[in-house]
Amino acid sequence: MKPWQLLALPSGLIIAVVMALASVSYNATLGTNEPAFAHLPVTNTMVLSALALALDLGMVASVFGALHWRNRCIPAAVICVVLFAIASLFSVHSVRGYIALNITKTDAPRQRTQDLYASLKRGLQQDQDHLAALRVALIKANRHERKRLDRRISTLSDKITATRSQLTETVPSQHISPMSGWEWYLAITLWFFNASCWGAWFGYQNNPIAHSDSDSVSQWLSVKSPSEPEHCLELYTQYSDWCTDHRRLPIAQYSFYARLIELGARKFREGRNGPTKYELPYTSTTHAVAK
Repeated sequence: MKPWQLLALPSGLIIAVVMALASVSYNATLGTNEPAFAHLPVTNTMVLSALALALDLGMVASVFGALHWRNRCIPAAVICVVLFAIASLFSVHSVRGYIALNITKTDAPRQRTQDLYASLKRGLQQDQDHLAALRVALIKANRHERKRLDRRISTLSDKITATRSQLTETVPSQHISPMSGWEWYLAITLWFFNASCWGAWFGYQNNPIAHSDSDSVSQWLSVKSPSEPEHCLELYTQYSDWCTDHRRLPIAQYSFYARLIELGARKFREGRNGPTKYELPYTSTTHAVAK
């Protein structure tokens, strides 16, 4: 086992747990506390959280299934790939939603401060325009109206002074989350590393490994039960299945037939145009060679 394959398992576990928790947390915010089913104390939040967890675990399981069945049953491997695609889309969307939700929570105080600052600036401008209009009216007003305008100007001047003081205390924050705008990138990156780690681990567990001993044919003969002469293709299929079960690399088909002859098998054809068959040797010599 190579070092990077050994690191694949803990890395995959960490990323899978993080993605599962993020997916469950995000989907829990989408549901309500209303019952999801009649006569069952199960809320919509619980259903969505369980669905998110099941799909995240199913994504890992489908990787194992695809690698396990790819050399045994193509339809089963295709089904696993389709399930992996469905679970991946759901997981990436949920993780992206979780990241975006947390960015929104982080940026909320800054956004509120900016809104308050803009509102104060707009109010200050309106008050200053109103004050300028009052001063113009004061010049044209008579003595009776001047007293009333003086009071309004004094009140408005105090309000402008207070607004300016409040503006100096309300400084808009310039901090922006470094993850803002990168939600999809981060979610897809996590998904990629998650799939890569589990693919490396399960791929190592399911792929056959070549051994230094290339004489796997004699070892297969040593464990094969005696039988009547069999068709050459049936023998090679049995030999290939045995190699897969024992994580060995089968030799080429015609090399397999040549090795059978070397080990004492008898090749013959039934009839003039009949199938080619082999009568395998079942003697102590064969077992001694295998050992």
